Amino acid sequence: MKEKKQLPKVPASRRPGRSAINALRTLLEQHDHIVQEIDGQNDFGEDLHVTFTEDGRVTGDMIKIQVKGGRSWRRTDGYGVPVSHHADTWTDGNVPVFCVVHDPESSTLHWANATKQLLLARRERRVLTTIQINAADRLDDVSLADFVSQARRYTNRYRGNQALRTRLGEMAGVEFGGTDIVMHFVNRWGEDLIFWQRRGEGYSTLLHSDLDWQPQCIWPEALQFNTTLRTLGSTPTIANVILDTAEAFWLVACFEATGWAREPLPGRDIGARDTADRGEYGFSARIGSPSNRLTSQRELVAAKELIAGDRIYWLSRHWNERGRLVSEVWDSVDTPGAICVRFDQLLLGDTFWPDEPFARSKRRL
Repeated sequence: MKEKKQLPKVPASRRPGRSAINALRTLLEQHDHIVQEIDGQNDFGEDLHVTFTEDGRVTGDMIKIQVKGGRSWRRTDGYGVPVSHHADTWTDGNVPVFCVVHDPESSTLHWANATKQLLLARRERRVLTTIQINAADRLDDVSLADFVSQARRYTNRYRGNQALRTRLGEMAGVEFGGTDIVMHFVNRWGEDLIFWQRRGEGYSTLLHSDLDWQPQCIWPEALQFNTTLRTLGSTPTIANVILDTAEAFWLVACFEATGWAREPLPGRDIGARDTADRGEYGFSARIGSPSNRLTSQRELVAAKELIAGDRIYWLSRHWNERGRLVSEVWDSVDTPGAICVRFDQLLLGDTFWPDEPFARSKRRL
């Protein structure tokens, strides 16, 4: 008697997978977007290529989508899609990748920007193993227009001048705003420096690869040139950062070009604050600087985290350290975006940028 020939078996995962792809494809095509499905033989972490349209015209904006279907992708706070071995292609590809999950019980679609989550994890030096999808981020006839708007805006990060800003942001681990002014410099040792100016902020930010990209609050008055730059030991500095001559003159040019952007934004009434009667020392009047020296009994905090009663440490112009007691903290009236800190019951407060670091005695719990 002849044995029965074994026929190929359909995998159990095929039905929910196909249902998910069909549901998403139907939704997108009903709104005139162009969907190209990737053959299973060529599926390397992407199931659909989607080109968006606007008023019936092809825009050229495209994303890739990894689609999952079934109950197995549920998590306590929504849904999750494993990154697996796709981390590099999803993060560094020329086209952003989104993940979409189809829930068969509710017949709903939910989405997340996988590329954005992976880049954020890289900036924070985390290894992301799962793309988190919020249950509230649904894809349907009502929400599709907002999804398309967000996706198209994200794809435009890699076009024209914005492409350079995006790459610099990814390199430094920050995200620049659309109106921010960003300038780049490479010193003779191949180290990258980024000058970052937000509109309406009275200070700027320096990002330096040799400082592990830690943001440094800087302002024109903080740039110090000694009388003779060429003599031994005469090195330009800014906010405790040692510079070489080329870096210092590059910063001079950056400050000169962006002075207008540090002016208060129109309509901002800084004189109406209830702190207007408090006296302030300007940045140019500062004698010494906050200490960053740490011990087992100290912690590093930003100026914006200080409160009355904190004990901080101060360096004199000769680098001698002493403790000081914070008496009061308030928003600066004279310098928009800055804060004032009054020490040791003095009459006037010193002016600082919010992220300037201080060594503070650890608080007792």
